[in-house]
Amino acid sequence: MKKIPLDKSSAKLFGRTITKNDILRLTLSGTGCEFIFKGCKLSLTIGVDNDCYTDGKRCNMPRIAILCNERIIIKKVIEERAEKFEIVNSDTPVTNTIRIVKLSEGAFSIAEIHSLETDDNASVSPTENKHLKIEFIGDSITCGYGVDDSNMQSDFSCEAENAMKSYAYVASKLLDADYSLFSYSGYGIISGYTDDGIRNTRELLPPWYETCGFSYSSVDGDKLQDIPWNFNDFQPDIIVINLGTNDNSFCTFHNEAYKEFEDSYYDFIKVVRKNNPNAIIICSLGIMLTEPFLYIEKAVKRLDDARISIFRYSTQDGLLGYGSNWHPSEDTHLRAGEELARFIKTLL
Repeated sequence: MKKIPLDKSSAKLFGRTITKNDILRLTLSGTGCEFIFKGCKLSLTIGVDNDCYTDGKRCNMPRIAILCNERIIIKKVIEERAEKFEIVNSDTPVTNTIRIVKLSEGAFSIAEIHSLETDDNASVSPTENKHLKIEFIGDSITCGYGVDDSNMQSDFSCEAENAMKSYAYVASKLLDADYSLFSYSGYGIISGYTDDGIRNTRELLPPWYETCGFSYSSVDGDKLQDIPWNFNDFQPDIIVINLGTNDNSFCTFHNEAYKEFEDSYYDFIKVVRKNNPNAIIICSLGIMLTEPFLYIEKAVKRLDDARISIFRYSTQDGLLGYGSNWHPSEDTHLRAGEELARFIKTLL
């Protein structure tokens, strides 16, 4: 048997992954890799960072999906310090496309994929890049929060998150695009989610956009938020921003804060544009609520940038069900993904 590290030379990487010491770290929702395996034997070991493992809470452990030729063969929460999975065991050589996706978000845990173990004659190579690249910037909706749980009263759990069922993943598949998700549950522009009107400054997304993300876990002692992101690693053609839902929980208590939201949204788009000078930017809202949409429109008009558009999704009304904590159901995500894909096609 031989060992093959997963990196840019052996796999196509999705999202803001980190490779260090022959270990591929899957950080944010939807991060992962895809490669073509040719051989007889393939197994891999997925572990969790020590910070997450020490915490010991199942609700914080990373949830992973492994696909073989587009079919999910493994979908589970990684509960041990390291778990080994047999992916291919054949007497004769086969050719399979393998994809590994982190279904849960990055704040609570980072998954570690150790070097592949293969037969001596096996080979691994990246799949081809798609012609279209999309980055999604958002909150719990983009993460696929609670989509695998129909109990509206359930508490947060990584086990109920599924980035592959989010509208973002749906739209990417429909458009045959490569994707990157930068999203965190509860996060906003001027305030994270609050149920008492007190501003939540702990969960703000803009401060971390130019880094590899935010996590209470670490990569060999380094926090994601201390690692700058290299925007040359993924230059999107389209950027979809879906923020404002959590800010609204604060603004409903303080009506004057909507103007602050508009100003800060305006500033954030300028940061996104600075790092992605050629991208079409779509400022969107509406899957769960619509109140901040007017202020998003105003911010976009102030920018006077012909390559920035606004888009409003159909708002959930319960007819398609709910996930946990009143979040969108799988059917609602499917509808939103289809709506967004149609809109992007008009821009292209």
